[in-house]
Amino acid sequence: MKLTVLIPAYNEEKTIGKVIKEIPKEIPNIDKIDVLVINDGSSDDTVQASKDSGAKVFSFKQNQGRAKAVAEGFKKFVESGSDILVLTDADDQYDSGEIPLIVNPILNGDADMVLGDRQVKKLDHMKFGNKIGNRMVTKTLSSLIKMDISDGQSGFRAYTREAVAKLHIFSSYTFTQETLIETKFKGLKMINVPITFRKRADKSRLISNIFSYASKTLTIVTATIVYYRAVKFFGILAAILFSIGFIFSVFVLNHFYATGSVAPYYPSTMLAILFLIVGSVSTLMTVISSILGRQSIMLEEILYNLRMKNSDLSK
Repeated sequence: MKLTVLIPAYNEEKTIGKVIKEIPKEIPNIDKIDVLVINDGSSDDTVQASKDSGAKVFSFKQNQGRAKAVAEGFKKFVESGSDILVLTDADDQYDSGEIPLIVNPILNGDADMVLGDRQVKKLDHMKFGNKIGNRMVTKTLSSLIKMDISDGQSGFRAYTREAVAKLHIFSSYTFTQETLIETKFKGLKMINVPITFRKRADKSRLISNIFSYASKTLTIVTATIVYYRAVKFFGILAAILFSIGFIFSVFVLNHFYATGSVAPYYPSTMLAILFLIVGSVSTLMTVISSILGRQSIMLEEILYNLRMKNSDLSK
């Protein structure tokens, strides 16, 4: 059984060596442990510090964002033929010594993915606004996809090879919520495990502004859910639009039958026509989404099989 620890890094020369050295050298039921650093265009000595600590390094020439770095790491992991992936950060906020904690549920066959729970409520070093934002996003996401998520923004996670082969990261900003939604819609089993979360020495590069982060996160969550539930989304939208158009139509038609004219209710007539037209477009989008959804399922299945085949050949 082979384990790969994936660390996306951008200008983390001060901490990445410590993060790598904290990774256990031996874990029960694990035969080999590799460390893979995806250098996201760092301008400092992150690459050398990683290599000096024994990690393999793949570098982007320019900074592309954490999500792109993780996506590249997923690709490298599947190609390596490794069995389990652990994802952590390079800023030393997660305790690498706790890797066995989030790996054990996978080794026991209880989960396809394990999410590290930072226990945000108990953190004294996290800003109150960030705590509120984290809890709101996590609870909203849990409600939307009906999944037990304890910490939707946590970056300390473990995946089986099969789970990674089924996941696709489209965003260039953050992957945390997007992959959780995929985990739910692709029938993968996820377990929450409490972990330690230490104070960061400097400011977060990902969350420089809580409102900007919340806005971008909401956009990613909405787009991902619509992608996986497009038929339901456009179907409900069409029903709402047709209902509103029908109400206006009944009002205008009653007046027309009584007087032989729609005057003076021209605005209501235009609104009835507008809502019915847009409702018809939404109905068409429902049909198109159904067709594209089936094609997407087939393409994802083909891609999954190719990834697993290439992964098996790499063993």
